Amino acid sequence: MNRLSRRRLLAAAALSPLLAACGGGQEPEVPADGVPRGKLSVWLHQTRAYDAVFTPLLHQYVKEFGGVDITPLYVPVNQLDTKLLTAFAGGAAPDLFRIGGWTIPGHARKGRLAPTEKTVTGAYDQAALDSMTHDGKVYGAPTDYTLCYLYYRRDRFAEAGLDPDKPPTTWEEVAEYSKKLTSADGRKVGLQWILGNPQWTVMQLLALVKGKGGTILSPDGRKATLATDAGVAALRYYGGLGNARLSNPMSGFGLFATGEAAMLVSGLFAMDLFPTLDKRLEFGKVFDIAPLPRFDAGQPVVPAYTWGWAVSAKTKIPYTAWHFIDYLQRPDVAATQLWEAGSLTPVKGWEKLTGADQKAIDIMVASAPHADFGPRTPVWNEMAKALTDAGDAVAHGKKTPEQAALDFDQAMRLAL
Repeated sequence: MNRLSRRRLLAAAALSPLLAACGGGQEPEVPADGVPRGKLSVWLHQTRAYDAVFTPLLHQYVKEFGGVDITPLYVPVNQLDTKLLTAFAGGAAPDLFRIGGWTIPGHARKGRLAPTEKTVTGAYDQAALDSMTHDGKVYGAPTDYTLCYLYYRRDRFAEAGLDPDKPPTTWEEVAEYSKKLTSADGRKVGLQWILGNPQWTVMQLLALVKGKGGTILSPDGRKATLATDAGVAALRYYGGLGNARLSNPMSGFGLFATGEAAMLVSGLFAMDLFPTLDKRLEFGKVFDIAPLPRFDAGQPVVPAYTWGWAVSAKTKIPYTAWHFIDYLQRPDVAATQLWEAGSLTPVKGWEKLTGADQKAIDIMVASAPHADFGPRTPVWNEMAKALTDAGDAVAHGKKTPEQAALDFDQAMRLAL
């Protein structure tokens, strides 16, 4: 290694709050020579857009720090947590992995994650950082932060005689618009929920339940509270929109891309996703975004989530793992990641990052005070499955909202 690259490495080790936080205990916090080394296994969910950012960075890192060999494994996003659970159970977890902030309490409670141990609050947005925290300890670096938007098809609005420049602002208006956007045979609908997906079910119902003044779990997380007037009303609303019989390999995303669905709740990444599903889907002309609606008499609730980079508590090369994270999280990379992949790294001052459509950033800034990351519970997977069962049962007409809410609360009594 030449003197220049050595100097840059030592500076990074001194300045980066992540590098000062290795936490694994298997090697010194900072090796005597300051050089990362070893074979690093990395698991992540991957998209073509993010691949354009991550893969070149991986190759650049290995070239610059020749003592490191990185083996990435790309896992479909809906399989990543299950694969991680299996790996942890078998004692074969990767050194470094992408993790949803909502799963951190469960993993941290079982001692699977290496805490950063020292504050990184100076580097990241506090709300995003909180979503990577459990019992006062930070367990990763937030790398993909989003709040939910209402996506809508401008062409479908125009066909139905609705003004594409005046999207609905309340859930009541969403229901009214949906009636006008639904065809007689039900093959085209207004708002379509993303059904059968635990993460999206939690976020969709979170907006409705809390918007009605209720909760999914009690504030202390010890009791399920869906079987209330607010919870039942939210499930009734949920079951009254869309057509659960419509199907697409990409779920609601695919139905929106084909035009079968005129509205969808999703995050920032979908702005780049939809044109890959159909190149005719031009943002601002064929589809658009709006702030997430609220109930007329309710508080604004904007579901949010954060993906982050986390390190296994069992890794033997924690310094190298955190050093690679630090390399991936540089400010210039955050800007590139936003531009190339529509993925926002929530560094302090993310509001000023360039790369995303300004309208999207403006909506996120305005929505941020109402961001809600949902229940923080070690039994998130159990909660999400039970909530998905409840929501899907109502959407398919298999249960009344009242019965679905009672069944959810009963399932959670066994889990909590």
